[in-house]
Amino acid sequence: MKLHLFNPDTDLALACDDGHYIAPVQVRDMARDLSLLPLWYAGAGGKVWVTDRKAMDYASQMCLLFGLDAEAVADVGAIGGGPVEAAPWGWNRTVRQSFLKLGVHGEDLPSDGWLDVYRRLASRQTSAALLHRWPLEGSYGGEAEVLYTLDECRAYADGHGAVVFKAPWSSSGKGLCWCRADFSLSAGWCGRTLREQGAVVASPIYNKVEDLALEFMAGEDGRMDFLGYSSFLTDGYGRYQGNRVLSADAFEAYMTRYVAREEWERLRKGLIPLLAVYAEAGYRGPLGIDMMVCRRENGGFFLHPMVEVNLRMNMGIVALRLAERVLGNGLSGRFDIVRYPSVGALREAAGRILHEAPPQVREGRLVGGTLPLVPVTSESRFLAVLTVTSGQSESRLTVAEGALSLP
Repeated sequence: MKLHLFNPDTDLALACDDGHYIAPVQVRDMARDLSLLPLWYAGAGGKVWVTDRKAMDYASQMCLLFGLDAEAVADVGAIGGGPVEAAPWGWNRTVRQSFLKLGVHGEDLPSDGWLDVYRRLASRQTSAALLHRWPLEGSYGGEAEVLYTLDECRAYADGHGAVVFKAPWSSSGKGLCWCRADFSLSAGWCGRTLREQGAVVASPIYNKVEDLALEFMAGEDGRMDFLGYSSFLTDGYGRYQGNRVLSADAFEAYMTRYVAREEWERLRKGLIPLLAVYAEAGYRGPLGIDMMVCRRENGGFFLHPMVEVNLRMNMGIVALRLAERVLGNGLSGRFDIVRYPSVGALREAAGRILHEAPPQVREGRLVGGTLPLVPVTSESRFLAVLTVTSGQSESRLTVAEGALSLP
């Protein structure tokens, strides 16, 4: 039995690395409210570890609507049927302890020694080293340097002007320090990160126009298989907001305004030898390579081929699975994670969705409106939704009765 767990604090726990990490309240709220998210990418027969009965009931309804072969469980200890294959969003010592407390045998979990290796592989230092191995010419550009002292950080900022400093381990879009002028304003952040994590990864601030990723799966045989493309959206500080949900053809057609279509095949094939460093070290599972399309100072665009590597499950793969399993054929959509300032604000927004854009399902596919991917409870602050954005059919649609209910 494969048991999925959404633990969005995984990168923060890697930074802590003591096995007893406690995430900030906001991150714990996210883990609770979005605990059902793995339902949408779990394989046949998979189980999803959720926080309450409402999530279980909602999962049952979604499985019926969309023909999903998975199940949500709150009382994991009551599950029988043989050994458990733990499948968290990402690995760290703290989540390993959680599975041990659940009763999963230690030999069925990554060892402490392997987690040391994994932590090193998951660092931005590793992806910076891989970037140096990519031929940055023609359609490609970008740089990343690993710095170990405050003097090195100061010299990098002085030499490049506007730069972004990154912690080796932090959640997507977090652990960043934007230095656009006076380094003294960033010195405190850099000094603290150097003390806590031993290094800082620095890059120039580019004129970014698109965020994207290529998604891969490292199989049990060590083979690296391409899963698909991810086109995602961030705010002005690089924090994740959501994903476009597109077919591969639609993605390539959209991106041809920046990069020639034939470059995508070259990129996919060229990355696989670089990614071998993960498979050869024993990593098995999903990973995503974040990239950027940037505008050149003299006109035109270039592709930054490796901003960082997410050595875990990620929202881009969730979006791919939503395109494959949920969204109507030929349609495009948006997958969004939204945080609301209060329970009342989320309930108001959910009510507005029910009224203005109820989910419309035909033959097991979402063909119109907005589908909440997780239930709304009396505690919810976070909501994950899939919205059909184009290509809606004009034929008769059926509203998914009760797809969202308020407590």
